[in-house]
Amino acid sequence: MRVLILGPDHPGGSLPPYLDTLAAGLRRYGVTVARHGSTQIPYDPGRGRFWPLHRVLTAARALADQVDPDAYDLVSLHFGNLEYDQLVPAMWAGRPRPPVIYHVHTLAPTLFRNHVPSQHWNHAARQTIRSADGYVYFGQHARRKLTGTAAAAAPGGVAWLPTTIPDGTAPAARPALAAALNAPSGLPVISLYGYAAPWKDAALLHAALERMQIPVRMVLAGDFWDDPEQAGLDLAHATSPVRIGVGELVVVPGYLGPSDRAALVRLSVAGVFPYRPHASFQGSGAIADYLAHAVPVVATEVANMAELAGNAGHIVPTGDPEALATALDGCGAAASLTRNATARAQRFTAEAHAARCLTVYQQVLDHDRRRTA
Repeated sequence: MRVLILGPDHPGGSLPPYLDTLAAGLRRYGVTVARHGSTQIPYDPGRGRFWPLHRVLTAARALADQVDPDAYDLVSLHFGNLEYDQLVPAMWAGRPRPPVIYHVHTLAPTLFRNHVPSQHWNHAARQTIRSADGYVYFGQHARRKLTGTAAAAAPGGVAWLPTTIPDGTAPAARPALAAALNAPSGLPVISLYGYAAPWKDAALLHAALERMQIPVRMVLAGDFWDDPEQAGLDLAHATSPVRIGVGELVVVPGYLGPSDRAALVRLSVAGVFPYRPHASFQGSGAIADYLAHAVPVVATEVANMAELAGNAGHIVPTGDPEALATALDGCGAAASLTRNATARAQRFTAEAHAARCLTVYQQVLDHDRRRTA
């Protein structure tokens, strides 16, 4: 099987580490894999704004023109909210191409809706999602969202996101992260990492920390958490530990590489995911890094969080700081959660994920052959 993984191919963001993991897992099963995709998020950090529409379209057309899709048996398509990879199938219109399987990172990308508004191209991106030949879902939530649509009739299956920390990665935190993880003696670390995003409720986490009874150091790491507009809360003052209630909060801005993530997970007694419902959010990838390494999680009841955590975590209602505080107070001392997380860890390996994806890929190829016979 010859598979083109089409999706962001650059050092940064949440998708590239997943695509590296997917490619490695598929190759272990003998699949011929090629990678191609966007080389950066269409955002100018120096100017603090997204690219203008014409520049995004130029990049998307160039990306589409660089690939001969007919050289592959199928295209494994990946984009979230911001990647201009979402336009490539539209740019291929009228050209021969193999089946396209969309890995459902989002059902409502925001690039052309919010950041670079364009009714035409937002429609094109949504049509790319609706017209795929098959789907890999990261949980039942996204699958249910497509129930009743034409896409629901296409082949598809659930393959939970795997850990993006490669086997054998040595934990090595960069200085700012190492300092944040070096909590005072006896103070457990609970952490959340990844981009600030509209579905991540920093205010809820802050309110829960104010209500906790057991002191912890809460580490919030990743891009844009020091930007009030992106975080939804002014946390710029927390790049050094600040006292909140009986505990502490520290923010570590900037992208976390595999060694950083390995260090963060290793030194955390739990991961926390204070999310809110959002049309774009289909399920967390970061949660797999904790669960794959037998670290319990506390999460709000959105998307596929309960499905992923199972009995290896606490699930609480959204917008309820009291419930979140109670769950966080109990997670550090709950040995049963750690045992349960250990028992579930193998579900989040690259091999397990790739095997489930291959099942969907083969279903799509078989369906395509029957349709064209």
